[in-house]
Amino acid sequence: MSRLSAPPSQSGPSVTPAPAENRLLGILCAIVTVTIWASWVVATRYAVTTRFTAVDLGLIRFIVPFVVLAPVWIKRGIWPRGLPVITGLLIVGGSGVTYSLVVATALKFAPASHVGTLLPGVMSIWAVLIGVAVFGEKPGVIRWVGYGVIAVGIAILTALQPGEADRASVIIGYALLVGAALMWACYTHALRRSGLTAIDAAAFTGFWSFVSFAVIALFTGTTIADAPLNDLLVQLLFQGVLSGVVAVVTYGIAVRNIGSTGAAAFGALTPAFAALGGVFLLGELGSISLILAVALVIVGVMIASGVASKLLRR
Repeated sequence: MSRLSAPPSQSGPSVTPAPAENRLLGILCAIVTVTIWASWVVATRYAVTTRFTAVDLGLIRFIVPFVVLAPVWIKRGIWPRGLPVITGLLIVGGSGVTYSLVVATALKFAPASHVGTLLPGVMSIWAVLIGVAVFGEKPGVIRWVGYGVIAVGIAILTALQPGEADRASVIIGYALLVGAALMWACYTHALRRSGLTAIDAAAFTGFWSFVSFAVIALFTGTTIADAPLNDLLVQLLFQGVLSGVVAVVTYGIAVRNIGSTGAAAFGALTPAFAALGGVFLLGELGSISLILAVALVIVGVMIASGVASKLLRR
C-alpha cells in the first residue's frame, strides 16, 4: 500500500454539494483506492511467501515515487523547510522504510485476510491512545463505543485457531502488526501536524525510503535480478505504481468530490477487500469468525471516525 488506512485530508469540508457527475467520479476513485490498498496486502503476502524479500519489495515499492515525484522533492528539497526532525522521521519511518519492512515481514507469518483486518483496526486504537496520552484529546462516548467494537473484532480474529504447526508463526505475525500499526498511528499524527500535503508527504517519504532501502540492500543483498520478469513487473505495478502513486491521486480526487467523510467510509471497507483477496486469490482459510471480525472492524472504524454519525445525519 503501501497504505492500508487513509492519511488525514488537507481539505476542508465541502460547502455545496458536488454535481452528480463529480460525485460519481469521487465514488469510483474511492473504490479504486480501497482496491489498491487491499491488493497491496495480497500482493505483498504472495511476494514474501514466494521469491522476494522485504528489502526487495521496499526497493520496488519506493523507486516509483522516488522517480515519478522527483519534481516535487527537487522543488521542496529532500527535507522540506521548517519540518522538524522528529516529525520528519515519524513520517518516513511510520509510512515508509520501517513500516514497509515490518509489514512485509509480518505477512510472511500471518495471512493477508488477517493482516488486512488487524492493521487498520489496531492502528485506529493506537491513534486514539496517542491522541489522549500525548495531545490531550478527549474522544466522546460514541467514539469510544466504536473503538470497543473494533477491539471485539480484533479479539475474535486473534482467537481463530490455525493449525498447530502454524500457531506460533501467526502469533509472531500478529505481534509485528501491532508494531506496524503503532508506526502508522504515529505517522498519522505527525502528518496532521507537519503542514505537508499528501503529495509532498509521498514525495518526501518516497525519496528517503528508497535511499534507505538502497543502503540496506548494500549489506543484505537483493534477489531482484534473479526474479522472473513477470513477477517483477507484477510487484512493480502493485507496490510502486498503484500503491505509491495512483492511490495517492485517486484518494485526493475522492476527497475533493465526495468529501473526507465519504472517502473515509469507503476506506473502512479495506478489511473486507483484503479478506476477499486473501481467501479467493491466495486460498487462505475463510470462516464465520473471519467474516464477523471483518464486519465488526468495519463498523467500529466508521463509528470511531465519526463517519457513521455523519452519514446518518445526511
